[in-house]
Amino acid sequence: MSKTIRQLYNALANYLGPQNWWPADSVAEMLAGMILVQNTNWSSAARSLENLAQATGFDIDTLRELPNDQLEILIKPSGFYHAKAKYLKNILTMYQEHFTELNQLATPVLRQKILAINGIGAETADVLLLYLFDRSAFVADAYARKLFKKITGQTFTYTSLKNKVEQQTDFSAHEAQEFHALIDEYGKLKNDPLHLEKEFKLDL
Repeated sequence: MSKTIRQLYNALANYLGPQNWWPADSVAEMLAGMILVQNTNWSSAARSLENLAQATGFDIDTLRELPNDQLEILIKPSGFYHAKAKYLKNILTMYQEHFTELNQLATPVLRQKILAINGIGAETADVLLLYLFDRSAFVADAYARKLFKKITGQTFTYTSLKNKVEQQTDFSAHEAQEFHALIDEYGKLKNDPLHLEKEFKLDL
């Protein structure tokens, strides 16, 4: 019998427990992590985050006023540091100067506004919707596409999987946050302990 996405969520939640993402102690650290993890792994981003913590304490004004050449040195471990320095300042400016007005927008309009920020692609936009704006959204990242290919036999683009999952779910913002975290944490496991490929068939 075909399973539902809600049943998949429950299976992952029961196995892994609460995730309580995004891993950060402040909004500035969270936003920095979202930029620095682009096109790299979390361990590389974490080294850059530690450098920023030591140099700025994640004070937003300090981060925004930091000369680009100094910022680039601090975030070099995460790669693409020339671009990421600019993107980080863009996202911090968005938060500090425009968060209140943006947060009043309907989610589809808000997503388009976020995508218009230089350096913000579809995946980062959806992560921002989830963890900064507390909106229900599905992040169809590489872990998600791999998992859903395994349990559906279908290959998805980012947009096609996002749309299908969002059409078939009614997750609250907190549940959507947990679902993203659960998928990513399960995807990091070396095997498939829940045997999802054999035991969990899903029609989308």
